[in-house]
Amino acid sequence: MNDWCCSRCRSRVRIDQGEKGNMLRRSKKGGRSNQLRLSDNTAPRFFSWSISVLERIAAILGAPEKPPQPNPQEQPDNCAERPVIPVPGILSSDTDTDVNPAAEKPADAGIVSEGDGRTDNPVIVPHKARDRRAEQPVFPERCIVFSDTDNDVNSVINTLRFAGILNAKGKLTESSEGLTIFHTGDLVDKKNPDPSVVEFWQLLRQDALAKGGDVKLIVGNHEQEIWQNIRSGEKYGMRAKQARRLNDFIESMDLFYVAGPVLFIHGYPTLEFLQTLLHFKEVTGKDLNCFNADHYNKAFGSVKAMRLYAYVRENRQANYLLYDVADASRYYKKKGRLVGAVLEQLKIAIVVHGHRPQRSGVQVDYEFRKWIPKIRMIGNDTMVRRKGIGATVIRATSAAALDMVFINGKTESSKLRRKVRQKLSKPPVSSGTGYPARLDSADIKSVAQG
Repeated sequence: MNDWCCSRCRSRVRIDQGEKGNMLRRSKKGGRSNQLRLSDNTAPRFFSWSISVLERIAAILGAPEKPPQPNPQEQPDNCAERPVIPVPGILSSDTDTDVNPAAEKPADAGIVSEGDGRTDNPVIVPHKARDRRAEQPVFPERCIVFSDTDNDVNSVINTLRFAGILNAKGKLTESSEGLTIFHTGDLVDKKNPDPSVVEFWQLLRQDALAKGGDVKLIVGNHEQEIWQNIRSGEKYGMRAKQARRLNDFIESMDLFYVAGPVLFIHGYPTLEFLQTLLHFKEVTGKDLNCFNADHYNKAFGSVKAMRLYAYVRENRQANYLLYDVADASRYYKKKGRLVGAVLEQLKIAIVVHGHRPQRSGVQVDYEFRKWIPKIRMIGNDTMVRRKGIGATVIRATSAAALDMVFINGKTESSKLRRKVRQKLSKPPVSSGTGYPARLDSADIKSVAQG
């Protein structure tokens, strides 16, 4: 048994180590208070309990606790308290809360390594396996662009045959080497998606890759809505296996694609989305198309996250990045200068989109030119399902310029057929590898505008 006396409270504490449970007893001395108090010279080695337990007992008995003393060797780490701002994406790394990267980005944001105390910038955590591709892909030799075919395969076949790149057996010709077929979204109908349409585009892509070409499929609001409904349990009258294949097909599509100076996207590019792409490029140094894998594909984790890009009806309060602009003329009249400035920073001079049907059946060239004078915006939704034919043909020339031809119901003729086939034929010399950030109208020839 060990006796120990506390000099501050003069109470005797007797510790019987041999007794079961190491019972702590207190004896009153000199009629003074029997409160247990802890002094500075208390030796914790005499206790079988930790000092933290005794401090807790003292607090319960009403004794004043000793204020915590700061450790001079432990200095606060400023970097540890910095907020972590994710590189533009859909979800915060720690929560399932949607994040609007354009709103989160500080003016001087950059990549700051953890523990760097030389700057007050927020810490931006890069991906572990970073893709350092800084240059976006050059424009393909030739391409043909479809938009909003809405379950219609016949119009696509008619247009490809009109262009001379699809034979009577439904296969791409040998001249399709170096050709890229784009579809800017809504290739299936949102109310009645047809699995055979998905199979058609999958086989067409397989055929193109075998012949040295490619097929790039951009997601539209129809595909995104179908995916959300399938996620909620809707099967659209299909078997579970078909619905799963449709779901996987939609998840394989890109949100946009940038090649050379051309942006292919389903709907109107909003200022919020373009600013997010600029932020992504400045922070990561990656090719813009990496945004699809790094951030958009992660939106398939939840329906709420997908709505960030789902072209829902304009809702500024929700801070969506891509939404259905209710009045495009009014929107670009107000924000066109800023949109054009960001596009120039991204080195994008041409935007090809669908989503907004042109009842005339003719592509809209230099859309909103009054408010975005340096950007050539092309509305490619010519309601091809009703018209039976429609696409935009773009060819890169040896002089690093882009030559365009519009196919639609009003320009369909033998003369246009010869011109289109000439544009889509194999070029005698390979095209240049670089394109200016801004293309003058003299460098971009447009024929058959209707």
